[in-house]
Amino acid sequence: MLGPIWAEKVFGSMKILIVLVIIFGVLASGCVSDMSATETGSEGLSTSVTDMQQINDSLEKGPVLLKIGAEWCPPCQKQEPIIDALVEEYEGQVAVMHIDTDTSPELASFFNVYSIPDSCVIVDQKDGQYVYMGLDGITDNTRERVRFLGLTNKQILATTLDHAIDMRANHSNIE
Repeated sequence: MLGPIWAEKVFGSMKILIVLVIIFGVLASGCVSDMSATETGSEGLSTSVTDMQQINDSLEKGPVLLKIGAEWCPPCQKQEPIIDALVEEYEGQVAVMHIDTDTSPELASFFNVYSIPDSCVIVDQKDGQYVYMGLDGITDNTRERVRFLGLTNKQILATTLDHAIDMRANHSNIE
């Protein structure tokens, strides 16, 4: 029979393993939004959003790629060059905007942000609600179903933007 020392060592090792798995999970998928952080810095080439009207005004002209994050978040920093490349590639077709969870926590709350980076493509507004584009080209009024959590590669965002541009072009031809 094994004694209490053995049990203490096994359970102690399991605790360390659980903590490491949790840390790895957070780093691999994104950052848990810390609304109290105060570090600031540049947000690349995208437009900073401080109120909903900015999104609404841009949406009248075309789709909006919305990135939500914070300067202190390592995956958000890795996402920035991807977003900047999309700004250049889709110039004049899509508004690329970002919300900083530190400077605009009320906007992050409106979009139900709990992990960053968090991105979505808004294609329209109907009955006071945003309409979001999914990767599959299907629209949805529920952002949680079609948002992109964590570091998202350029091709996924580009494919979604292409669907949004096509939908807007077809929608305006109908009207």
